[in-house]
Amino acid sequence: MDLRTHLLDRNLKWNWEEIAMYCLKNPKVTEQIVHYCLDEEVHVQQNAGAVLGKLIDHDKHILDPHLEQIVLNLEKNPHDAVTRATLRVFQWAKIPEAVEGELFEFIINALKSSEEPIAIKAFGMTVARRICEKYPELAQELIPHIELLVEQKASAGLVNRGKKELKKLYALSNC
Repeated sequence: MDLRTHLLDRNLKWNWEEIAMYCLKNPKVTEQIVHYCLDEEVHVQQNAGAVLGKLIDHDKHILDPHLEQIVLNLEKNPHDAVTRATLRVFQWAKIPEAVEGELFEFIINALKSSEEPIAIKAFGMTVARRICEKYPELAQELIPHIELLVEQKASAGLVNRGKKELKKLYALSNC
């Protein structure tokens, strides 16, 4: 399968699913999907990000060899679809210790930004809380940002996610 050609195809779930199934049968090509998340063609980036999400749905460990690179890709400002997919992946994937700090900082900045899409903030809350489970002292840094988003009521989904994550964070920080 010529991955790039398929990634240039339409932005449709069946296409992402087909590419994900190919990757599951040929795990070595997942590295190419990670690479395509930074492709110069925005459409390729969007579809590659969607495939990351499909892959994690099917196999929580298939991306393990590439997790550090996936986080480092965020520093290169990919399309929002890639950022959203990356944070969605880390709701379930093991967060490599080498990039925990970068990922946490990225999420804090996303939560503070008025420009970031709601889904990025929602997924980011969960990922940051997962990091706080390992480093409970970070909960005090995360809590005010989530409280503010809940207070602002930007969306029902964000408020719902925020309240759930705050409960867990309060328990971690003994508030």
